[in-house]
Amino acid sequence: MHLLSWKDFRCNFLVTPLTTIRVELSDACRDIIIDWSKEYNDVKKELFRQMAEFTGIPIEKTWDIVLNRPPIGNGVYPDNPFVHSAGSTAYLRFENSDREPEDRPQSYWVCTKKDFRYKFFGNDNCFALNTRMRMRVTLDELYVSYSLVHRDLIDETECNTMFCHHSSNRAFLDKQAKIMNSNIESYLRDQPRPVPDTINGIYILENEMYDIVFTRKREILADLNIGQYFDEYCKLSYSRARPRIYWPNRG
Repeated sequence: MHLLSWKDFRCNFLVTPLTTIRVELSDACRDIIIDWSKEYNDVKKELFRQMAEFTGIPIEKTWDIVLNRPPIGNGVYPDNPFVHSAGSTAYLRFENSDREPEDRPQSYWVCTKKDFRYKFFGNDNCFALNTRMRMRVTLDELYVSYSLVHRDLIDETECNTMFCHHSSNRAFLDKQAKIMNSNIESYLRDQPRPVPDTINGIYILENEMYDIVFTRKREILADLNIGQYFDEYCKLSYSRARPRIYWPNRG
């Protein structure tokens, strides 16, 4: 049997292609392993697969994974492609698609696997999870966006614009997973809703269809009593007040 010397062990440690990300809820956690020796698209697929195992939400119902953390070092773009300007947090988004090559645009920047590994993740990778449920503007499909916020950006008790403590627990996530694994979309497709062809530009506030679609969305979520599991749950996570999207007398 060959025993590794300290020199062998140190060399193996330094060249390991793995990064471990600790994903936490208030009462559960999961270590996500990234193997940088794989092609970028395989890295991304594996990331979504492991998140699906932890959350119980199908991969095909996941839109993206967004991570925010304190910057590593003092560099900003172009030295660090994840930090927009001095004083801002480092931002990284993985979209659930197979369209990007290994060296791909990050917003309007270009970065490589080496950038991901050393300029974003580094060694301290403990993130808290919020799973944000959303409804497509056509009001016939649900999906989720995972928001991972580094522990150093989170107050121990107070919610902020990045993170909601109320929805970061296993019971809340299991409710979301139950909804995402149900046949609720067949119900949505049968509901009266604005004709999809008429809602281009719906997120331009001046568009007259915005209020129509948003109001109908509120009605659907309230009737199904699932609005409390969507991204509007915590009023402290948003800078402007939003109307209630679930009936207060329902459980």
